[in-house]
Amino acid sequence: MTDMVLAVILVLIGAGVLYKGVREIMHLKKLRTEGRQAWGRVTGHQRREGGGRAVIVNWTDDYGATHEIVSTLSAGRPTFGIGEAVSVRYLAGDPRSATIDERRENVRSNILVVVIGFGFAAAGIALAVQEV
Repeated sequence: MTDMVLAVILVLIGAGVLYKGVREIMHLKKLRTEGRQAWGRVTGHQRREGGGRAVIVNWTDDYGATHEIVSTLSAGRPTFGIGEAVSVRYLAGDPRSATIDERRENVRSNILVVVIGFGFAAAGIALAVQEV
């Protein structure tokens, strides 16, 4: 009985993570088709747990307002160095939708999320099948 509960929990976690990954992929697709491009500059690197560093970018929207975005991806060696110019995409009127417009940044993190989601779901299904 407890294995079945664990299986359900694993499938639910997997489904949630998959949903997040697919939702982010759809957001990136929308940014590619409807988003605006702006240029920013890397102003620093944010240290994360585990020693990774994420890129911090300051960018300006069409109205001249300055915004800051922190990459969702962190690495021991950041993708961009301080002072580098970086392309940013965002939806008009919604600077919170911004993301760094770099395939390495976007693809790596989204593939990782989808793979983790599939892994949890598959583990839950395998555990459930063993119980039956």
